[in-house]
Amino acid sequence: MKQCLSNEDRISDLPEALQLHILSLLPTKEAAATSALSKQWRSLWKLVHKLDFDDVYELYPSAFSETVYKVLLSHKSPVLESLRITFNVDKCRAADVGVWIGIAYARHVRELTLYPGSEKEEVTYFECPISMYNSETLETLKLVAWNLVHVTSSQACLTSLKTLHLISVNYKDDSSVLNLLSGCPNLENLEVHREEPDGVEFFIVEVPSLQRD
Repeated sequence: MKQCLSNEDRISDLPEALQLHILSLLPTKEAAATSALSKQWRSLWKLVHKLDFDDVYELYPSAFSETVYKVLLSHKSPVLESLRITFNVDKCRAADVGVWIGIAYARHVRELTLYPGSEKEEVTYFECPISMYNSETLETLKLVAWNLVHVTSSQACLTSLKTLHLISVNYKDDSSVLNLLSGCPNLENLEVHREEPDGVEFFIVEVPSLQRD
């Protein structure tokens, strides 16, 4: 029996909304690479509402930063649903990460995940920029691993934040926890995983809006 092989491009015939959903499931660098497929795909990736950057496969730090800048500045979706950045704290400049977050906030990002890491034995924490704690549209914030949370009084203002994950992060002091949580008046879901020592002696949670199971 002969098997018929077809070169038909069925994905290009799908509705644009479904194409964008497929692209959103890919790492952002791979989604952007689809622009080389055809004229139809040249700008489609710029409308993807979820961006996921990971420098684990980048040999040169500058290449990762250039990719993130290029994608964020080319992005055309009016609302950015989510931004996830996985980066090496020893190779990625904190100032660059701060700019990326600022661009995302200007695009009304709703979910932000920061996942810093390091190849060195000595721990180097990434201190989250103060501007990250000030957004009217952010609904979900996930800080994972080697983030350093340092928030002084009145610096946090995350009025739309409903979900906060603090997974194995470090804190400047006890006050940073209180100041961060006090700046989230509508917080409903809080997930905390601690790996001591994490800079906090007494982890106090006083958030009346938290939902109870």
